[in-house]
Order: sequence, then structure tokens, then C-alpha cells
Amino acid sequence: MEAGRLVLCCALALTGLGACARTMSDANDIYSRGEHFVLCSNSIDDKTHVTGALIGDVMNRASADQTTLHLYAHSPGETVQLTTIESVLAAATAHELEFATYEQLSAGIVPGSLALSFDDHSLASWTALRPMLARYDARVTFFVSEFLELTGEERAQLRRLSDDGHDIEYHSTQHLSAVDYAAAHGVESYVANEILPALRAMRAEGYPTTVFAYPFGARNADTDAALARYFTRLRAIRTTCPW
Repeated sequence: MEAGRLVLCCALALTGLGACARTMSDANDIYSRGEHFVLCSNSIDDKTHVTGALIGDVMNRASADQTTLHLYAHSPGETVQLTTIESVLAAATAHELEFATYEQLSAGIVPGSLALSFDDHSLASWTALRPMLARYDARVTFFVSEFLELTGEERAQLRRLSDDGHDIEYHSTQHLSAVDYAAAHGVESYVANEILPALRAMRAEGYPTTVFAYPFGARNADTDAALARYFTRLRAIRTTCPW
């Protein structure tokens, strides 16, 4: 393997069967110019073994092509090292990329940008990340799941992140697989039980939540069509990207 060009694991690697043949910098689907309803992101969590050189490669491509690069993680300091996050922020700054939120991407294109997002509901670790994000003047997106179960303090932390200028978007009511749920109960049941309850609650508290990130990236054409009634963009992951 060429030094500094670590091959990112894909679906086969996650099941222990092998490694993906492409590097992240060669994956066209994680770069966008606003032409797709479903946007695709690549994990930087520790299990993907992202290297500093690889981070530089993807930033360089986004800068050269004037596209938006999509990267995501979950819990800073737990699923992803803080040093990895800082490497991403520093590389984006060095390559003069804008920090694009999904709210911005929902409204139009942001040439030469990084869309960095965090999934689920790790409010304490997200809040602890605020000073680092402020140092780089970075704006990121937090895709929130299980909003109805957040404590009062967690909701206050989420509000502080929003007040900092970060984007608060939607990641389902109970973090269930859209594909599995729809197969068992139907797409309309998925929308009624897994989308609408927490979505309505978040919008009632003032979060527009126009973009939805699929839990586990699990999606298909039927779920995409059903969710188009409620969101302007959907976010999948590299291994479930439709294009």
C-alpha cells in the first residue's frame, strides 16, 4: 500500500471480509456540486483509520474541483479522536475551504467547501467540541436522533450549539433502519412512527430541520421518495450512495 494513501474500509471491510479498492480521495460520490437530492458522506470515525495524508488528499481535491466534500463522525473523543477532528479542521483551513452546513447546501451550492457533520445525540461531547470549532471558525451540522428522549440540559446544550451558528438537522425518532422498518411495516408506517414524532417536536422548538441523515445510511428509492415530502435533501453514506 502506498505510504500516506491508506485505503478506506468499505462495506466488505466492515464485515471483516476484505478492503475497498479505492481511496477516499477517489470516491466521486462524497463530493457534490448541488446536483443531487441524496448527498453521500464518508466516516472519519476511528474504525475507518483515516490518515493525515488522506485527509490532505480529499481537501486538495475539493479545493481543486471546487466541490463540497462530505465527512461525518459520531461522538468526539469516543468514536473519533479529537486529534482526527482537528486534523480535518486544520486541513480545510489550509486548503481555504469554506465550512458548509447542510442548511446552506439545501439552499444552494457552496463551491470549495467541507460539510462536516456529527450524528446521533452525543450532546456532552458535541458541547465539549465548541472551543475547537470556534478556533477554526468552523460551522458544522449536528444530525440529531432520539430528540424526544433528550434531557432538559441536553436540549439546552443543543440550543447553545445552534446559537454558535451550527446547523441542527434530523436523524430520526428512534434511530431505526429505514429499509428494515419499511420492509416489515411499510414506508408510510416508517414515516408516521420514525420520522414525524421527533421531527414535529424539533420544528416546534424552532429548528427548521430541512435535511435528514439516514441512520446507518440505510435507504432505498422508496424511502427517498417518501421523505421527499418532508426534506429538501437527504444524507446517505458512501456505501449506500445511489450515484
